Amino acid sequence: MTESTSVGEAAWHTRHHLVPDHGDDTQHLDTTHRWNTTSGSDDDDVTDGYTEEEEAKEDDVTSKLTASDFNNLKREKPLFSSGVEHSRACVPLKLYDGSEDIVPYTINRYLRDYQREGIRFIYSNYRHSRGCILGDDMGLGKTVQVLGFLAAALHKKGTWEDIESNKPHFLQSQTPSKQRKPKKLFLIVAPLSVLYNWKDELDTWGHFQYAVVHGLRKQEELARVKKGRVEITLTTYETLR
Repeated sequence: MTESTSVGEAAWHTRHHLVPDHGDDTQHLDTTHRWNTTSGSDDDDVTDGYTEEEEAKEDDVTSKLTASDFNNLKREKPLFSSGVEHSRACVPLKLYDGSEDIVPYTINRYLRDYQREGIRFIYSNYRHSRGCILGDDMGLGKTVQVLGFLAAALHKKGTWEDIESNKPHFLQSQTPSKQRKPKKLFLIVAPLSVLYNWKDELDTWGHFQYAVVHGLRKQEELARVKKGRVEITLTTYETLR
């Protein structure tokens, strides 16, 4: 991506590159280069603002940015163009010392502090086998807080790893990664008017395995639930009765 700013008769151009870090957790770093072109000059009349050595390093770095890196970034859920609260939030959210139940960084980076507290509140009651009511006002992100809790309880990563884990069993046996049948099942009961809103939010905020037990495919989806192929079941009050 290139940006331009003008100072006097000189035009400064800024070019941004995404740089992959091939560690355990894929991080995407942003590097910036600036160069100067004289106003009114031809395209060939360009003065670089960095040395040949730096340019060689840039070429080496960008050559490592493979299609796989871009695809893995696109597979992160959620992935919005903006809205990250703070760079320090781009880490998983630990809910309890010694527990593997953590909110993945893909979700935590978009949460506000009160939403993190809400998730901890839900999780604390869940851990002690207690029910609870999240009484936030409308519009404060109760759905997101519930989905953050579910992602933690289901050990979601918010990345391509979840896609691998969600593969059908006949494909799981062909790959060396840790494939498993879902061990936990959560039930979400909602009014019909918002049932499919929940479905959309599940698709937006993570790679969840779910079934919508309602409508013409109710029996088919219920069969999937009974076979342990889903982690979350969505249904209505009327169907539950």
